Amino acid sequence: MNMAAQIIENKEPAILEVHYMKTTVTDTLVKRSYSDPMTLRVGKTSAMFYPTKRMFADSLLLSNYALYDKLHREMNPAGQSEYKPIGGIEREFLFRNINAGETMVYRKIAGDAYSYTEQTAHPVWKLKSETKKILGYTCQLATCNYRGRIWNVWFTPDIPVKEGPWKLFGLPGLVLEASDAKNQYTYKAIGLYTKNLQPIGIRLYIRNKPYKLKSRQEYLQKLYKEYIKGNFASSMNALHGNSKQNTHSVSQYDFQERDYPHASK
Repeated sequence: MNMAAQIIENKEPAILEVHYMKTTVTDTLVKRSYSDPMTLRVGKTSAMFYPTKRMFADSLLLSNYALYDKLHREMNPAGQSEYKPIGGIEREFLFRNINAGETMVYRKIAGDAYSYTEQTAHPVWKLKSETKKILGYTCQLATCNYRGRIWNVWFTPDIPVKEGPWKLFGLPGLVLEASDAKNQYTYKAIGLYTKNLQPIGIRLYIRNKPYKLKSRQEYLQKLYKEYIKGNFASSMNALHGNSKQNTHSVSQYDFQERDYPHASK
């Protein structure tokens, strides 16, 4: 197995790991949705946020293909109508260098790997007076208008770490829950850990180095062209003789970041 293209750059030990369940509405008309586990790993000067199942599957695919194939077959026995990917549905990885003020984003789009780097910019938050308990912690409500969506998040000052799921960070405490105003995207913390943690860094178990895109806008436009305009999904459905759209490969909604030209290029 060729492992030369792996990108493993350990930066520092982790001090905290948070497991979230992310739920995404894939069809706003019939409220079809899926949920995938996500992991936030935090250090003193860096953080990483990634799809838990995808990280596991990518690592296993390169390190132990026989086991990967065995698990894949067990999840998808002959005659099963719905395909279940061993790596889940989520694809996007984030690696943030706090001192450098940079965030690198990586994912596969229509089978090819892409990445871009942007200057880190956390949302501008408005603190509210409402509180509630989450996982035993007292949390406070905060809101923001971030890249085309209104977000409501619950953070706890009891854990004085200015982090959260995805790009929802910068509050005086850890974000344990988050959802956009339309409830198309939600994150809920399901576990916190401080012992026996893996290091933080760029960890991509891939065969080929990703294409580097010039900007976040170019990345979003490529996603839009392939998944909302449906170019990739349509070609895959035609290949398999299926005229219906597969909601795992084409979205019936918009992305978390909506501040891009909604037109094909």
